[in-house]
Amino acid sequence: MKFDRDTLQRVISDPAYAKVLAQRLIDTGESVAVCARRGHYLTAKQIEAVSAIVAGPGADETITLNSWCTLPPRHRGPHHRILRYLGGDQVVWVRWLGHLSEVVALSDCTRSSHPDFACSLFAGHLDACPIPRNV
Repeated sequence: MKFDRDTLQRVISDPAYAKVLAQRLIDTGESVAVCARRGHYLTAKQIEAVSAIVAGPGADETITLNSWCTLPPRHRGPHHRILRYLGGDQVVWVRWLGHLSEVVALSDCTRSSHPDFACSLFAGHLDACPIPRNV
């Protein structure tokens, strides 16, 4: 797995971050590299807007506040991370570039090239679908 310089520096300087990152890799069995760019924190208005969205059956009521960009390393375009599952194929994401951000509901990607693995990103993402090495 590859990480960018900022992520590795944070792993060295922040033991709590290293623990969270390691636990995620253990829990998911994931060996797909992700951008892992941090730096965007939701505003109070964004949190309120995400909380107010009416979701369908099986939706996740929890808003994921502590996360990182889940796109592949060296991706094109803005950073993205999941905030909340709405049920069905809709997910609330935050996308950001520098200090500009927006909260958007996006459909799941359905163009995975692997017959046994669904892409974990949103429809229309620019780069190839990430496929875990253990699949």
